[in-house]
Amino acid sequence: MASVRSMMLACAGFAAATLSLPAQGDTVQGLATVGATRVPLSYGMAVAYKAPNGPLISVLLSDEPVDAKEFANDTRTGPGEPLVAGLFEGAWLSQHLAKKLSGVTFTIGPNGLMLDTLLVGGRGNTFTIGNDSYLLELKSRSPRLVGTLKTHPPVVNLDGRKVGVDAFFDMTVTVR
Repeated sequence: MASVRSMMLACAGFAAATLSLPAQGDTVQGLATVGATRVPLSYGMAVAYKAPNGPLISVLLSDEPVDAKEFANDTRTGPGEPLVAGLFEGAWLSQHLAKKLSGVTFTIGPNGLMLDTLLVGGRGNTFTIGNDSYLLELKSRSPRLVGTLKTHPPVVNLDGRKVGVDAFFDMTVTVR
């Protein structure tokens, strides 16, 4: 009887130790600046998918985590409906407009950066600065997206608005 109890305690201890081991988490560190507004970038999401124009990865770097339930609902598609960058970037924009997060979105295509949107300042203040104003360096695309995104020069003057992004990311890529 004592050996059964000892075995149960050992199994329970092992299970507790296993559950407490942290999985490799995502790391996002950086800052997006628009004028005097500074947004610390601490959370991220990366979604890989096959689009009509090739394999893409859409990325969000933000100050708050994504509402996963809302994101899943906003990115639901019908059978055979193609996946496009606007689907994911639009879902993140929706959360920004609902004041749930701020940050930057971008999409990576086969030849590098394709799209960008700064989600800073709420409704009417989201904008793009164009991929020519960024340096994107990737160390890995899969199974983790690892790299940096920086504006070049460090502060871009966009019609009198000073904009900057300087971020490091190491995050799991979700495949759709």
